Amino acid sequence: MEETCYSKLINAYKGKSNSGYIIFNKHKMRTTQLIKDIESFSLALTHLGFKAGDTLTLYLPTCPQSIVAFYACSKLGVIANIVHPLLPLEQLTKNLITTNSKGIMYYDILVKNQKKLEEAHQIMINCSVADYTFFRKIFYLIYARTKSKPSKMAINYKKLLRMYYLTRKKSKEQGVGESVVTSMHSGGTSGQPKIVKLSNNALISLCDNLYEMYVKVNPVGKNEYGLVALPIFHAYGLGVSIHTCLCNHYNLILIPKFNAKQINNCIKRYNVTFMAGVPIMFKKMMEEKNFEGKHLAKLKDLWCGGDTVGENFVEHFDEKLKKYGARARLMRGYGLTEVCSVCAVNTHKDYKKLSCGKPMPNTTIEIWGADNEEVLEANQVGEIVVSTKCIMSGYEDGSGITIKDNKKWIRTGDLGYLDEDGFLFVIERKKRTVKIAAVNIFPSEIEEIARRHNLVKEACAVAYHYNDKTYIKVFVTLNSTDVKPSKISNEIKDLIKANLIKYAVPREVIVLDSMPMTPLGKIDYKRLEIM
Repeated sequence: MEETCYSKLINAYKGKSNSGYIIFNKHKMRTTQLIKDIESFSLALTHLGFKAGDTLTLYLPTCPQSIVAFYACSKLGVIANIVHPLLPLEQLTKNLITTNSKGIMYYDILVKNQKKLEEAHQIMINCSVADYTFFRKIFYLIYARTKSKPSKMAINYKKLLRMYYLTRKKSKEQGVGESVVTSMHSGGTSGQPKIVKLSNNALISLCDNLYEMYVKVNPVGKNEYGLVALPIFHAYGLGVSIHTCLCNHYNLILIPKFNAKQINNCIKRYNVTFMAGVPIMFKKMMEEKNFEGKHLAKLKDLWCGGDTVGENFVEHFDEKLKKYGARARLMRGYGLTEVCSVCAVNTHKDYKKLSCGKPMPNTTIEIWGADNEEVLEANQVGEIVVSTKCIMSGYEDGSGITIKDNKKWIRTGDLGYLDEDGFLFVIERKKRTVKIAAVNIFPSEIEEIARRHNLVKEACAVAYHYNDKTYIKVFVTLNSTDVKPSKISNEIKDLIKANLIKYAVPREVIVLDSMPMTPLGKIDYKRLEIM
């Protein structure tokens, strides 16, 4: 049988006397316990009627339950549909319909009224922070009751595990390498929100590539930790920080909500040698008073991707690391969900300033002409295209892959070039996707919601920066002049708040007499970004 993410994990720990640890919410559990929970949960899913090809939605943060569920799905051939745990109910319901979801796992404290989930007609599995805590367990249970109205239709996750702990039966492995193991949510290669389908093979190839580039060169020690600051609902978090780290014997520290001070404290307290993150994470870490110190010397590998990062910042960060004798330096990389998050990255061996490194093993990156498939020469700017074993199975609607020379390619929509040494340089991300708190925000979705207001004629959402933070502002034109701009502004904010995730709610709504337009007659969002 082909290898799956599940069998990759099991084989990695087979015969290991010291299995390592996972730390969550200051509580430590053995990786062997995680594997036992995966076995019990996969059996529970089988008894609940899940079979290969079905979909289980994980409406969860980065936590033991979401990891257990992912690997159980991989074993059974079930698709883990991983969504942001703060997604508004209306959007969640649409997602459940689109993905043909059969069941949903959720955190009790994040769903104020669980009864509303009943309308989605899902098998409901209720999870709690208390499921994996030993101290303060009663406190968490009482707190959850004050924050969430329970549903009688929901099945308790911990009780579900207990039902199958003592049985000697095991669920049958139905997953195969080429089967889709997860669906994730991306800006697509055009900036429009898309559901990306990733296979076991794709995520395993990512794991193997990173082993060749990093772990093989510098093996993981017995007590080394990978710090998981990226969310599991991102391919970067699931593929790199969780799956790759687990299969290469890192202990894990799970951080469900980013907190720079907390992360610095974890690096101080534990033997953290690896962390992947987006630029704003590392910037906020460095701004905290507890960032500097001898503990930085532990760090071996730091990956930075998911957004543009300035060379001045990289040099400043690396100076701090060098000051305390760390082997690590901030490695800039490039990727997208459609290729399991990473396709090029700098390494200690191959490093060049301003670049995103060289392509990973089993990966080809080319630069094509903007309107054709002509391969451009070194140092010529064009569209970045990628062919890799980590490529997605396709978008939910079946689109997204270009076939050329009998190879599958992803047209990224981003502009860049390869230099004569094969290093990738990204010039501009053509997609309008905005990253806030490591979450993809889609201006097109915000604009669509804003245009639902009966007085809004046109709408354009753009990102802007204030005090080193990223916010959204929305420009609108109106069908009527007989209205107060402040009233319209508040109504549009309320409309967006009711339909989209909180990070998409604009800080400002600005009413214009007319929109600036490009020569092609489209709204010139570039001009609005600097207004």
